[in-house]
Order: sequence, then structure tokens, then C-alpha cells
Amino acid sequence: MICNKYTLDEICKSISYGDHQPPPKSDSGIPFVTIANITKTNDFDFSDTMYVPREYYDSLDEKKRPQVGDILYSVVGSFGIPVYIKKERAFVFQRHIAILRPNTEKVIPEFLYYIMMSKDFYMKADVAAVGAAQRTISLASLRNMEVELPEIDVQKKIVAILKPQGMSVDYASRLALLPVCCKRKVRPYGGNNHSGEKTCCLPRQIPG
Repeated sequence: MICNKYTLDEICKSISYGDHQPPPKSDSGIPFVTIANITKTNDFDFSDTMYVPREYYDSLDEKKRPQVGDILYSVVGSFGIPVYIKKERAFVFQRHIAILRPNTEKVIPEFLYYIMMSKDFYMKADVAAVGAAQRTISLASLRNMEVELPEIDVQKKIVAILKPQGMSVDYASRLALLPVCCKRKVRPYGGNNHSGEKTCCLPRQIPG
């Protein structure tokens, strides 16, 4: 299987920060989450959040309003934490979090999420982060970060393996990057490829 290298900007419809302006506070309304609301299982805890008025949420650019399939990614301080949006829910988030909207013609959103959870991707984020007190990944750096992807049908097969296991960081870190471990002149499982094409080391348990 052939892998191709892309920047995140090339495989996403949009990549942006949360609103840079401090949001208006409200006693009720739309939840406003921060990095502190991200759980150890890479989800948002909505049990203890601030709130903003519905009017504020409605005024936001559509690309800043999370929808199913989006990936939110912490980029300031505790950077490098992805959250995959699995359910429709109105909420807003601080500017310390980026939102990626994958282009589903190029990448399966869950597949990109598994890559972004990996140690390999975190190491790229660590290189991209700048600053001292609060290291920050700029939007330009995030957009230029590279990932290696197999074809869409292969991505779907890999997601079919990982998805039933849940969004476990431990499980994904063991398996998620296997299919994108691309090497020249090497067939999967150590065979020879005399054509010189880039081939992906696919997990043996991929169906079909």
C-alpha cells in the first residue's frame, strides 16, 4: 500500500483557533470549555463549565462551532491533546484550543484523530511549540505539520479495528501509526519491493 505525505492544511477544510476575544459570561446557556475540561480519556467534561449566551454562540463563524467529525487540539500550555467530536452538542472553547475540520475526501476524521494522539505526532508538536512560560503552537505551525496517509479505503479498515476499542490513548498509541510507518523498497512485514514505491507497514489484523 502506498502512503502519501500531506500537511494538515492540505487535508482539512479549515484549521482555526477559538475566539480570541474573551466571551461574555452567563449564568446559563451554551457551555464554554477550556483545556482544564479535557479528560484523561480525551473527551470534554461538561459537568463544571462556564456559560456564554446563545446569541454569542450564534454569532461565531461556522468554522469555530464544533460539529461531529471535528478534532479539537490544545495548542497552549498543556498542548498536544486531541479531542474527537462524536456527538452534536453546542459549546464554545477558549482560544488556547484549535479546531480542525478534516476534508473527508482526503482523510477519515477518526483516522486523523488516532494519528494526532500518537507519540510520533506529539513529538512533532513539541518541536513546533515555542515560548517559555506557556509554550504555544501557532496556527501556521499546526497547518504545516505533516502526516502520512494510506488510501481512504485502507484508512476505513484501520478505523474499523480501532473504533470498537473506544478512543483509548493507550490502545491507539500501540496500533494507530502502524499503517503509516512508510518505508522505501520494503513490502509489508519485511518483504522486498523492487519497484522502489513507498509502502505501508499495515497491521496483520486489518480485515479484507
